[in-house]
Amino acid sequence: MLTHEQILKYFDKDYTHGQEVREKAANDMVFAWVTQWDDDTLAGSDLEYRGEFNIIRKAVRHILTDLVINEVQVDFEPDEGTDDKASDILDGIYRANMRYNVSQEAKKNASQEAVACGVGAWELVAEYKNPWSEKQHLVRRPIYEANNCVFWDNNAKLLDKSDATRVTILESFSEDAYEALKDDLGIEDDGSNFAMPYTDLSFQWVTGSKQIYVGKFYHREIKTCKYYVYEDAFGTRREVESDDLDEQEDSLVDGGFDFVEEKKKKEWRITRYLVSGEKILETAEIAGEHIPVVPQYGERAFVDGVEWYEGVVRLAKDPQRLRNFQLSYLATIVARSPREKPIFGDEQIAGYEDMYEMSGAENNLPYVKMRTLDSQGNPLPMGPLGYIKAPEVPPALMASISESRAAVDDVASVGLMPDIADTDLSGKAINSIQKRLDMQSYTYQDNHKYAMRRDGEIFASMFSAIMDEEQEITLVNYDGSRKKETINKQKFDYVKDTAYTENDTTKMRFNVHATIGPAFESVREQQMEQLKELIMSQPPGSPTHTMLLNKFLTLTPGAGFEDIRDFANLQLVLSGVRKPETEEEMAALKQAQEAPKEPDANMVLAQAEQIKGQADIMAQENKKLELQLKMADLQEKYSGENKKRDSETAVNIAKVQQGERKLSLDEQKVMNDFALRLAELEQTYGRQLDGEVKSNMLVFDPLIGDFA
Repeated sequence: MLTHEQILKYFDKDYTHGQEVREKAANDMVFAWVTQWDDDTLAGSDLEYRGEFNIIRKAVRHILTDLVINEVQVDFEPDEGTDDKASDILDGIYRANMRYNVSQEAKKNASQEAVACGVGAWELVAEYKNPWSEKQHLVRRPIYEANNCVFWDNNAKLLDKSDATRVTILESFSEDAYEALKDDLGIEDDGSNFAMPYTDLSFQWVTGSKQIYVGKFYHREIKTCKYYVYEDAFGTRREVESDDLDEQEDSLVDGGFDFVEEKKKKEWRITRYLVSGEKILETAEIAGEHIPVVPQYGERAFVDGVEWYEGVVRLAKDPQRLRNFQLSYLATIVARSPREKPIFGDEQIAGYEDMYEMSGAENNLPYVKMRTLDSQGNPLPMGPLGYIKAPEVPPALMASISESRAAVDDVASVGLMPDIADTDLSGKAINSIQKRLDMQSYTYQDNHKYAMRRDGEIFASMFSAIMDEEQEITLVNYDGSRKKETINKQKFDYVKDTAYTENDTTKMRFNVHATIGPAFESVREQQMEQLKELIMSQPPGSPTHTMLLNKFLTLTPGAGFEDIRDFANLQLVLSGVRKPETEEEMAALKQAQEAPKEPDANMVLAQAEQIKGQADIMAQENKKLELQLKMADLQEKYSGENKKRDSETAVNIAKVQQGERKLSLDEQKVMNDFALRLAELEQTYGRQLDGEVKSNMLVFDPLIGDFA
């Protein structure tokens, strides 16, 4: 266990290592979300108007939209003997968990901060579902201002920080909230800050009350752990860590488990310390083997051994400041400078001064008057003596305004380029354009993929550790449908005479992969459009048409389509297109397989033709046997007579043999006709006869004189 002094030393090293980077990123956050005049660059300018003409926000919105549209799909690949069903379970529970509002907010906040200043983060926490439940689940918590409040191990270099052995998170509490925390932990503390996050000193940070910062310090280390192995009468084994033996001793005794052996393992262990400026407030072991904090970066590089990161704001700040100054200066010129006005002598407008004093909306006179003669009757000049000219905008100002816009576009442009903004473009052309636009945000998408992959690794490790009891969970399939599954279900194998655990989460091990793809809604819409085209191309009533139609119905959204979707899913299972997943589908498939099948009409017809052909062959065989018997009688009759009758006998025998050859030809003709009839049947019904029919056909074998 670490001491309070050791934790402070670790934190000081991590804090000073990237201080300059955090200062720049903090300024970027203020510039992006608070004010663009928060600096000393233009503090001395004498501007009557200071406006913000924000064109960076457009780039920020576009990248954030790309991160939402191009959703990252996390897949769990079984490892170390884990079966494929375990992968389906974890995929489903991960998708269900990611639907929580707090999980969505954690991702959104991290993405916003990564795009603006270059880094964001969230935390995975195992907590009880409700105060009276003993079952836990995983939730993600946003870490606001991760740049200021998350301090990683200064030796960690990987993008996902999987090589870090420690991280510190600063959490702020109001005085009342800190008092509630102390009451919950049952401790006494003076409320001294563990540390203060960096803030942009040029901005007036105002808080309604005193804030107390507490450090949440995660430490990862390899420990040698002692385990006791117990076994029951059925051969089921349980491993209990020595520290947990007291808590599980009663359940072991009740279950009939006996001690078998003691063994030691080296494992990664995560310890969380809650630390104030005075002492360690709480120490707890965290489920899993990874630090449950996920970083997400914008753009990132190492320079001189220091990690530098930035968002889309960093390079666009200077041209954005210049544009704000230029347009504010232009507005100041308009506000301070007079309009163009005529100059008259006193004698010219004597008596009509009120007509020339009106301006703006009050000046609604149809005309104004002026005098043409002075008091002595002399003519006065006609018209004004001159004009007070309106100020001219400096040409350099107008030129620099367009240049400043181009400078911002160079680093943050995400809109359609003028040469391709054609409303008559085809769908393929639009997709090609979208790919070009996505290149502006691909770095952010790729780094978001690394963050989600790390999230999956942490989730899988924590899930295996906390979900160790039998319970029913809800899974979300890739197409958005839901199903139920029971994990850690105790079963007994009567063949092997052993008990086993079905869907044992404690033994599940995975490799995690992440890919960038469109969100489910667009995938489903694309699939449905493709299915429409395929359905229209197939003749109605054909097996392919029915299969595609059922698949289309399974993807049809809407609250009133549940029964139709269930029916279509069942038809796909019964036809063998989709594997059964639920117990109801398995039972329906088994019942359909065991039901007696009605004979096929083609098969019945073929069998009838076969019987007819066999009858004809049998008749010919009977005639052949009669001739053979007659020939034997003739041979016996003429064997003892005079040789003079031999010639006559030979003639008769020749006649009999001639008749036999004729019968053989007739028999061959019948068999050929039968074969031709079978070929016509096969051609008529467009398929080969079923193997079961052919296997039952009888064929006459002349060598054995019988049907084979």
